[in-house]
Amino acid sequence: MAKTFNELALDLKDYIIDKHSNYRGMKHMSMQRYNNLTVSMNSRRYGQQHVIVRVGISEAAFSFPYVNKIDGGLGMDERFVMQWIGNDNVVQSLNEHWKLIKLAELDNE
Repeated sequence: MAKTFNELALDLKDYIIDKHSNYRGMKHMSMQRYNNLTVSMNSRRYGQQHVIVRVGISEAAFSFPYVNKIDGGLGMDERFVMQWIGNDNVVQSLNEHWKLIKLAELDNE
């Protein structure tokens, strides 16, 4: 069973905070900064398999399973997001969500 978008967002938040913990004082700042991190998809906006990550006012879309940035930017966090998306378990969950979205589109036609 695929993780929900909310669960994926929490996993990504933990992943980024863990990566930041290598820097002195960054872990506490990161916890507050990533409270509003979201993960989503929008098949009408991008025709290919993708995930949209929002952190505050920053937003970027990334394709998967071959991780490439499609649109937007996340600044210094972008490399951590791309590493996270490249994880096999994350790709599996994203693939399942993409299939459900495409099936829902077919049902609505």
